[in-house]
Amino acid sequence: MSYKLSEGALEVIMNGGHYDKPVMQILGNKKIQGSGANERFRLLVSDGKHSLSFAMLATQLNDKLKTGELSDYSVVQVDRFITSVIKPNAEKRVMILLEITILAPGSEVGKKLGNPQTWSEDSAQAPVPATMTPAPKANPRPPPAVKPTFNPQLDSSMLSSQMTHPIASLSPYQNKWVIKARVMNKSGIRTWSNARGEGKLFSMDLCDDSGEIRATAFKNECDKFYDMIEVDKVYYISRCILKAANKQFTSLKNDYEMTFTADTVVSECMEDASTVPSVKFDFVPISEIANKSPDSLLDMIGVCKSAADVQELTAKSTGKLLKKREVTLVDSSGGAITLTLWGNEAEKFDGSTNPVIAAKGARLTEFNGSKSLSCLSSTMVRLNPDLPETHRLRGWYDNGGADCDIVNISARSGAYGGGSGEWVTFAEAEARQLGAGERGDYYSLLGALTFTFSDNAVYKACPQEQCNKKLLDQENGLYRCEKCNREYPNYKYRLLLGANVSDPTGDQRVTAFNEAAESMLGKTAAEIGQMFEYDKAAYSQLFEEVKFKTFVFKFRTKMETYSDEARLKTTVMSATPVDYKDANARLVKSIKALSGVEV
Repeated sequence: MSYKLSEGALEVIMNGGHYDKPVMQILGNKKIQGSGANERFRLLVSDGKHSLSFAMLATQLNDKLKTGELSDYSVVQVDRFITSVIKPNAEKRVMILLEITILAPGSEVGKKLGNPQTWSEDSAQAPVPATMTPAPKANPRPPPAVKPTFNPQLDSSMLSSQMTHPIASLSPYQNKWVIKARVMNKSGIRTWSNARGEGKLFSMDLCDDSGEIRATAFKNECDKFYDMIEVDKVYYISRCILKAANKQFTSLKNDYEMTFTADTVVSECMEDASTVPSVKFDFVPISEIANKSPDSLLDMIGVCKSAADVQELTAKSTGKLLKKREVTLVDSSGGAITLTLWGNEAEKFDGSTNPVIAAKGARLTEFNGSKSLSCLSSTMVRLNPDLPETHRLRGWYDNGGADCDIVNISARSGAYGGGSGEWVTFAEAEARQLGAGERGDYYSLLGALTFTFSDNAVYKACPQEQCNKKLLDQENGLYRCEKCNREYPNYKYRLLLGANVSDPTGDQRVTAFNEAAESMLGKTAAEIGQMFEYDKAAYSQLFEEVKFKTFVFKFRTKMETYSDEARLKTTVMSATPVDYKDANARLVKSIKALSGVEV
């Protein structure tokens, strides 16, 4: 099958012209910075005549590379792109692909099309034919664009999309740029006073098609811009300092953040701003939050099932009176979690209509085995946002979801669950009736693995980072995820391990999910999956070798009903090797308590 590339399109685009939906081939890709949600990929693209390495994939398209949907030799139609001048004096441009349609996968094409030459300004001296279809809207070498004048009365009409930079292209190595961005969130003014003086600041989160970034204004700039800038409006912003982002205080997907200076210029965009997106969320299902590390900053969405009254408390550090409200949220993953609202949001919140709440950048906290979310000053909270996830959750909740059984990961441990440092035995857990309550209980135990069930312990799961659904083999080289409603050529391995744990007083059947199971088996899910596929003997041996190994287990136990029969379901939250110095100290302490004899 032949594929028609848009020959000459790169020459037009890289000279500042316009080309409508060019068809190109991906010849290679390379990760250039970041990890996880902050990954950026550089592309080598070809239009059949020229190849270009100054191309970047927008972060929202990263999954297409990770899942294999977009691969080397793929032929794509670039539905939407922007270019950015990263070295104004040298007119060095980078092309950022925002939306693409994959016309043919790389596995089908299998080769480089044509004989493209590396694009450079020297190789682009020949004029572009006037008859090219679609016709470019600019000459190959247009006259230099009029640069905006930087002054407080900057007129937004002097700017255009050709003269603005995408947020994703900003770095500390540039000093001449203008962004066109929407304000997703704006904090209140915070003040401080210490030995070095007094000050104030406010911060805001900005986004455009390519990404998002935080901006902070201090002292004079705080006074100058705070009242001017409004949430959800679009502004042209220039002349800020860029520095490395402090990931401890932001969950935005950007390695940098902006600081306003005395030279910073902000001007509201007065033309149509509908093309600039609003808040970007990366939602985590509530049931998966239990596996996240404390102090993580997460995006989540859920239906308000209940809301407590406003409580007042005094901050230990400042002595200020604080107001908070705890809201219990549920979603279709079967999980429930408490979200704490503070200040005005806590006072104004009305949960009587069971609104859908979306929170961006809420901090995960843990206390006595239970996890909950708390809003920070930078957290964005939206009630009933106009999002597909909102409409799906509303439909689920109103059509039976409100009555579904849920696991509340914010449930406090039972009265006898003990602190996080106490170890109890199976006999003590039974005597205290741990797990018999409506919310379940958490406790720690020193025990040994006496049996592990190797059958069905590993499965092929959806390759998306936030989805762990078991895939259905379509038996045509593709795997289907019913949750995502998509087919993938690849997958990731995950573990669901059944085991028996014993201590001197009894034993219990337990279930361990991925991270806990990896700790127990001593290998990653990927390694175990490879053994299952290619070395069944080593796979079986692994499960034999872990028998009778001792761990300090952290369990969550809850009574559940199966076929009208009540059973205790115990889930391994974590399994850590025994610290024998600590274990011996506990044993000595128990001997002293029971015998009254000093040891």
